[in-house]
Amino acid sequence: MSTHPKENRLTIEMSIMSFETDYQGIVNNTEFIRFLERVRYALSKKLGFSFKQVRSSKLWTVMAHVEVNYVSPARFEDVMLGTGWVEKMGRSSLTIGYDFRLKGSKRLIADARQVVVFVDSATLKPTPIPPKIRHKINGFLSR
Repeated sequence: MSTHPKENRLTIEMSIMSFETDYQGIVNNTEFIRFLERVRYALSKKLGFSFKQVRSSKLWTVMAHVEVNYVSPARFEDVMLGTGWVEKMGRSSLTIGYDFRLKGSKRLIADARQVVVFVDSATLKPTPIPPKIRHKINGFLSR
């Protein structure tokens, strides 16, 4: 689990739907990429910028790396809490940490790390994180 202060983290609630599970009723491992995106989207809003604002700057964020450690199963109709935080900000990248727990329990379902890179939408080459966004992230990290 992260050592980042609670105020630098964001948690959202996710109910497990039948289409997110395999034939045994356990969340399919591929669904965790979608769960990461749900948390990342909510985290970006808490940071004070939206994906729409990033795109309007002629930038995209692309996933460069993802790792998920599966610890225990989540099942159909479970309610999972997904928590995200910024671990590191590079010149053009963010490393985001995640954990997923069963609501009402401390049981860890999975933890993850994702590296997203800001790229120019025309060239698809890495580009520095814009100063306004960098400032917002720094303000969030220094709380």
